[in-house]
Amino acid sequence: MRVSQRLDYTLKMLVALARLPHGVTTASGDLAVRLGLPRRFGEQQMTALAKTGLVESRRGTGGGVSLSRPASEITVLDVVKAIQGEVLDVPKATGSATAEFWSRAAGALEEQLGSTTLTDLVRRQAELDAAAGPMYFI
Repeated sequence: MRVSQRLDYTLKMLVALARLPHGVTTASGDLAVRLGLPRRFGEQQMTALAKTGLVESRRGTGGGVSLSRPASEITVLDVVKAIQGEVLDVPKATGSATAEFWSRAAGALEEQLGSTTLTDLVRRQAELDAAAGPMYFI
C-alpha cells in the first residue's frame, strides 16, 4: 500500500490553508510554491477540491481559495475520499478469508482517517515547527 504523492501534497496544502485565519483566501499557485510544490499542481488540486466542496474558490482581485468549513470539521477521510474515492480498494468477494481481512483493514484505516481533522494536523505541525526552532549560524 502506498500513499500517493498527489494525496500527500494535497493534504499539505489543506493544512497550510487551515493555518490561515478563517475567511482569509490565498492564491492556490502561491500556496503551492510556498510549500515547495509545483504551482500548476496546486492550482489543479484546489480546482478539483472546490468541485468536491472542501474548499471555496473566488476568482479575480482579492480572490483565491479558502476552506469551505472550519478545519475542525474536515477529516483526513474527507480529503482521501475527495482525492481518490475509496480509502482502500479491496476485493468484494464473499466467502473469502482474504477479502474479509482486507475489508477489516480498510475499516480500521477509515476509522483512523475519520478521527483525524485538519485542526489536529495543524496543531501537530505547530509542535514540529516549534521543536525545530530557529537555527543560528556563527
